[in-house]
Amino acid sequence: MVVILRVDDRLLHGQVAFSWLNLLGPDAIVIANDEVMTNEIQKTAIKMAKPTGVKMSICSLKGGIDLINDERVRDLKLFVVVKTTEDALALINSIHEHISLVNIGGLSNRTKGNNKIVKGVYLSDQDIINVKEIMKKVDKVDVRIVPTDPNKNIATLI
Repeated sequence: MVVILRVDDRLLHGQVAFSWLNLLGPDAIVIANDEVMTNEIQKTAIKMAKPTGVKMSICSLKGGIDLINDERVRDLKLFVVVKTTEDALALINSIHEHISLVNIGGLSNRTKGNNKIVKGVYLSDQDIINVKEIMKKVDKVDVRIVPTDPNKNIATLI
């Protein structure tokens, strides 16, 4: 069961690992990203950020989808992290369970034309289209970096 799907361009890092994981208490973390599969340095950094006692799988987007759809993990509470809104939408469209909460966390691409939503979250026009599609498929999409940030419904910000 996916307890939260987080979109964060840094994937898993200390701030996310400790704040969100302490709040949610997942059994396992699933990092689903194609780029990280070919980047040993990033994989090592992600592994270093993982708290002791929590299982983690670093896989491609398709591998993450397959893992979430595997009956053997059905009873586990999963904290799933993807890097882009495009990956989040693809994952939502491909898994067999309903996701209640999507968290837009750190999207720090300040490229000209990207829209600042809140501190640390910038969305391109395509991201906004993706988020609107995601909003049709899940119960709630919030935007906050850490759980102690004000819980903002992204629908009011885009």
